[in-house]
Amino acid sequence: MATAEAHPELADLPQGWFHHGPQILSLIEQHRPQVVVELGTWLGASAIAIARSVRRWGGTITCVDTWAGELNEHAESPIGRTPLMILSCARSMVEAGVSASVRLIPASTLDAASCWTLPIDFLYIDAGHGYDSVRADLEAWVPCVKPGGVICGDDYGHPRYPGVKRAWDEYESERGLTLTRGEPIANGLQLIYGTV
Repeated sequence: MATAEAHPELADLPQGWFHHGPQILSLIEQHRPQVVVELGTWLGASAIAIARSVRRWGGTITCVDTWAGELNEHAESPIGRTPLMILSCARSMVEAGVSASVRLIPASTLDAASCWTLPIDFLYIDAGHGYDSVRADLEAWVPCVKPGGVICGDDYGHPRYPGVKRAWDEYESERGLTLTRGEPIANGLQLIYGTV
């Protein structure tokens, strides 16, 4: 598997998850997107790596997250809760030297989608992991991706999140898309991606 030697953008990232970093960075390099949107950012590990890549050609990444803490399906909604974790994320961006290439939107993914106006070149969906939230993100955000743009999602095939696979499979079938499943890593986890 490719590491920081093959992808220097992966070096010295903050705590977080970026399981498919080499695959995503390869897609970024191949498509050279100007406008990247990441749904679900937490402390910004993936956003930093992506920003390090896209800033080479003047691209930006917009990160959408509530930054109000992780919630399970039985917890209260993050809407209206203070986005305290955004401070840690912003600090990570500054410390990594990528803050000029990053935009942070503290909002639910659906609220942000309702106000979004730019055509997206690369959409990375990694926010909620339940069927309803993944399906809602696909419905709300994929129409914002320009023709030929890339959509991708994390945690496809993860045994703890069966709704992720179901949502992507249904969306792909209903829209007549042909998406690629990346090589499985630990626990059968895969990246799903393709162009629209």
